[in-house]
Amino acid sequence: MVKCVVLRKGPYDVNGYFYIDEKSGRGFLLDPGFEGKRLYEMIKENGWVIEKILITHGHFDHISGIKELKDRIGVPVFIHENGERFLSDPYFNLSGSSGTGKISMTADGYFREGDVIKTEDGALRLKVIHTPGHTLDSCVFLSETEPLAFTGDTIFKGTYGNYLFPTGDHALLIKTIREKVLTLPDDTVLYSGHTEETTVRAEKAMYGIR
Repeated sequence: MVKCVVLRKGPYDVNGYFYIDEKSGRGFLLDPGFEGKRLYEMIKENGWVIEKILITHGHFDHISGIKELKDRIGVPVFIHENGERFLSDPYFNLSGSSGTGKISMTADGYFREGDVIKTEDGALRLKVIHTPGHTLDSCVFLSETEPLAFTGDTIFKGTYGNYLFPTGDHALLIKTIREKVLTLPDDTVLYSGHTEETTVRAEKAMYGIR
């Protein structure tokens, strides 16, 4: 089960996602950008067990809710191995210029291209696809059990991520999307950080791919 939650703080918003095995109630929380208390209340209300917090990339609007969640439920946080400086440095995570307060934190663990992140019982499995371009730590999490992927700010419905932030690269972003995202099966549902869901098939035309 995928549950999208639009999280807001001031002028900013982001899509956070619960990815939960309906049978066991165990799963992952992806990109808890804001409203840590609200996310905690949803977890308790539904009786979910969140085994890991997974971060698609370390920008402030994808990580600001982490501290409150960790204080309440102590769940470990994982990010790509290039993400350490994004979490720790307000310049790289953009919190220094956001007006929402500077953020500096550390992860509990790191993943890299090709890793498979599983729930304890193996019911949910997400494969890590490293997708630099928006940031050097950007990743897509591809489900190995159903046709869906969480794309962060790499690709949106009808567009793609901003490449003007630190470590962004337009040519690399387009290359990454064409070679690593749009080569997935056409019916793969793409859940992004800031737009409604779309599919690989729907996005191919924008990149001249049939």
